[in-house]
Amino acid sequence: MAEIQRVLVVGGTHGNEKTGIQCVRALNRNIDQFSARSYTLETLLANTSAIEKNCRYIEQDLNRCFSNALLNGLPQNIEQSRAQEINKHYGPKGDNSATDWIIDLHTTTTNMGLTLVVHQNDKAAIQMAAYIQQRVPEAVIFYEDRDPAADNFLGSIAKHSLLIEVGPVPQGLLRWDIFQLTQTGLFHALDFIELYNTGEVPALPEVLLTYEFIEKLHLPRDKAGEICGMIHPAVQDKDYQQLNPGDPLFITDEGETICYDGDEQVYTAFVNEAAYYDQAHGLSLMRKKTLCI
Repeated sequence: MAEIQRVLVVGGTHGNEKTGIQCVRALNRNIDQFSARSYTLETLLANTSAIEKNCRYIEQDLNRCFSNALLNGLPQNIEQSRAQEINKHYGPKGDNSATDWIIDLHTTTTNMGLTLVVHQNDKAAIQMAAYIQQRVPEAVIFYEDRDPAADNFLGSIAKHSLLIEVGPVPQGLLRWDIFQLTQTGLFHALDFIELYNTGEVPALPEVLLTYEFIEKLHLPRDKAGEICGMIHPAVQDKDYQQLNPGDPLFITDEGETICYDGDEQVYTAFVNEAAYYDQAHGLSLMRKKTLCI
């Protein structure tokens, strides 16, 4: 991997996730502390229109607007236009991107703690996640198998990226513990880049346990498509908990338990995420995956 020269820390990709916004503003006030680093550190508040209105997005989730197709097409809404602006300034997406690394800061309403989201094609980000987990053992590594061209996350416009997801915290407000945990993950990530550039990355584990995304499951819905149930109490707040075929999963408004009908042992994530109610998604299913670093 070539030396990392330009690093971008992003907050406000979702306008009501206050923690990332606050971290970026705090970083801006203290940016001189990084002036002696071997790379240039920049910051970005991504969805400024949504930040102003304290909402996740205006017309479309900005973090779903960075596929090659959307970046190269005629923009259809505010977020698609903003995505093209960001790509023009910090990309263009692909091997010739002007940005070496994006660290995108997010929060979740779910009990996921410090989660580090990496993609299969980004070996450097996987090493960064391993480095952070060494220093924050409770951190969880969330692994996604995505085609780079189809990857629609903001971080995909850089050569490397790490998405930091921290919770639980309600939308639209700040909590010191979540802010502090996000900063901890961010500062370790920035330290890793400096250590890489100076050839001083410490020994990392040869094998890394991750959770690989499988699919999202919908909440119970009636014939009209209205939500008619919720997460079962046995699953609520149990992110990264094992879920076996036949285990309680949902409960209807009438109190009827709906059990998991899959054919393999899985694990839960984004359990009852508030941001996913617009699509009636109740949780994500994961499987454990071991990676060789």
